[in-house]
Amino acid sequence: MAALKLPKAARLTRREEFATVREQGTAQHGKLMVLGTWQSPSSAAARFGVIAARRTGPAHERNRARRRLREIFRSHRPSLPAGIWMVVVLRGSAVRATFAALAGEWRALASRAGYLKV
Repeated sequence: MAALKLPKAARLTRREEFATVREQGTAQHGKLMVLGTWQSPSSAAARFGVIAARRTGPAHERNRARRRLREIFRSHRPSLPAGIWMVVVLRGSAVRATFAALAGEWRALASRAGYLKV
């Protein structure tokens, strides 16, 4: 089961990391989410974080959307360039979206940003 888990080193957890992506990176806007990306100067593996405000829905729906997005990122992580940091800001409609809809929009935004070949 550990192979299916997103390692802690692959997650953005500190406020400063999220702020770096917001201030220095670029953003791609979709109907379900906003994808912020920043190319880190390090050659470490890609890292990912999710922001879900309380206004997007109840806690159990926000947590489900976070888990789904972490799984989408985990499955695409090997094909992403080293050093890329990604932050997803969920919109209200994302908590009620299907896994396929979230995955499709994430792939579209990542390819629009130039980090994923679709």
